[in-house]
Amino acid sequence: MTRLPSLLAAGAVALALLAPAADARPTRTCKSADLRYPFQPGGPKTFGVFRLRITGGSCTTAHRVAKTWMTRFEADLRRGRVRLPKSVLGFTFKTLAPNAAQTYNERGRKGTTTIRFDYVVPNG
Repeated sequence: MTRLPSLLAAGAVALALLAPAADARPTRTCKSADLRYPFQPGGPKTFGVFRLRITGGSCTTAHRVAKTWMTRFEADLRRGRVRLPKSVLGFTFKTLAPNAAQTYNERGRKGTTTIRFDYVVPNG
């Protein structure tokens, strides 16, 4: 009988460790090939949105938000301004430390949903 409290305590600890994993929201990797473009017509699509992923949402949402972000950013570039969108379709964006040259590492959050992607810009 003296082992029963220790067994119950061990079981409670095991359940507590498993509970966060059960509540974790899945992270999905989404296709973003149609959000890319070549430097010259007919060239490889080496610029645009890469590594698109979403936690707690659908790829449709991630794609729509990334496309809107890209459209706004490129519109500002055409006007001669380098200004990164801070809010898109309710998601608040933060630019994180870059992980490669010519790359903006973006994270957008709305509630418990998080979208992440890299945006590669041409240097010419």
